[in-house]
Amino acid sequence: MAATATTSQQLQRNQIGLLGVIMPGVAQVAPAFNLFFTTGIMVGLAGASAPLIFLISMIGMIATASSLAQFAGVYPSAGSFITYITRSIGTKVAVAIGVITILGYIIAFGGIYIFVGSYIVQNVFGNPHIWGITQITTIVYGALVVAPVVVGLKFGVRITVVLYVFEVLLLLTLSITILARGGASGLSTTPFAWPSGHSTDVLLAFSLAVLAFGGFEAAAPLAEETRNPRRTVPLAVVGAVVISGIIYVLGSYALVTAFGTSHAGALAVNPNPFHAAAKAFIPFVAPLITWIFLSSVTSSYVAANTQTSRVIYAGARGGLWSSVLAAINVRFKTPAVAAIAFVAPSIAIGVIATAVTSPVSASGFLGTYGILGLIIMYLMANAALVVEWAKFRARGIHKNVWLWVVVPVIGVAVLAVPVWGDLRPGQPSPYNILPWLTLGLIALGVAYALVLGAVRPAALRRAPALLEGDESLATDPIAAG
Repeated sequence: MAATATTSQQLQRNQIGLLGVIMPGVAQVAPAFNLFFTTGIMVGLAGASAPLIFLISMIGMIATASSLAQFAGVYPSAGSFITYITRSIGTKVAVAIGVITILGYIIAFGGIYIFVGSYIVQNVFGNPHIWGITQITTIVYGALVVAPVVVGLKFGVRITVVLYVFEVLLLLTLSITILARGGASGLSTTPFAWPSGHSTDVLLAFSLAVLAFGGFEAAAPLAEETRNPRRTVPLAVVGAVVISGIIYVLGSYALVTAFGTSHAGALAVNPNPFHAAAKAFIPFVAPLITWIFLSSVTSSYVAANTQTSRVIYAGARGGLWSSVLAAINVRFKTPAVAAIAFVAPSIAIGVIATAVTSPVSASGFLGTYGILGLIIMYLMANAALVVEWAKFRARGIHKNVWLWVVVPVIGVAVLAVPVWGDLRPGQPSPYNILPWLTLGLIALGVAYALVLGAVRPAALRRAPALLEGDESLATDPIAAG
């Protein structure tokens, strides 16, 4: 039975402003997490030029952020990209992309859940990975990070702010101290010189850098709960990329400087380079590295659960999947059922994966596979903006051709890099099956959309209006069908 937009299913309006809506985006990017576990790999692939690669990737990802921001300024909706693609290309395509993206998120975060569970067991409890203990820790951790999302948006945002501020302050303190002391051999412009390594390795480094910005769009699904969403949400979406990019460039430059540009190889093989850098330049931070990581990944989870639960809720409200997922908790006014429905299978996938491989292997493979669902959504959002520009133009509504056509094309070109990085031929097992698994993920999304259209065609007809939300519909430049 399709969901209808009754009062009991409405999110609480006008709860947060710019700070509240930008925090989920910057937190979900998880800069400390990505710097800790990505910088060394990038240096191993492209030498000391990791800061330049982060800088160029930030500029490239601003293109995709701009596309989502343009849409958010016209259609502020909890449905986010599902609403945008529905209005521009059609509901069937949007449903397929929604299924692909949500499944991708579930798979990717399943890998991170089990990695975090293993990390806690090893670095907090001081024990090696033990079957049963790691799985229980993962389940308990999953329950903890979904609780703030159920209790309320403001509460969840406050938790996110506290954790993110702790993470960033210590990260910046470490970075600025290293740079102020000149690192191992003084400051250098070498990290901003084009890498001289093999072109394939350099492209792989760019792929990692682009993926490090995943989740910046977390502000978009909060539009219906935000004050002045047509102005605030676009600023938050683009701002999340800019803020995260600055932290990436500064943090990676500080790390390369701490080891010295002539000792990039030592950085690349160090299993915990930030701990080594902190121990050498600001010892009191070294014992906190574990907690900076946990703070980063926890704030990211709270933000991810917040945004994805809204997307699932909006899709259910639009009749695209079970109306049970559109239920709003009477006390907290949150999409609690949608939040639990997102987190529970993610944890299950992570736990089950450790029956056949280690937590580290499961995390790497599930994360790589799942993130492709997110990239497909970014690609389609860029394409959808160009289509919407053409539709607006046909109706006499003129939008900036640079922002609505040229920039999305740039966004697609940038996203082609991680697509190649994850699906390139010649990868070792099990990564060599990723192209087939990705085709399977796409097939699931397409099959669901086709079945929904055949079984419940009325749901597809009603979806555009129900997805968008009352406030957006009231000032819609082109009325929803």
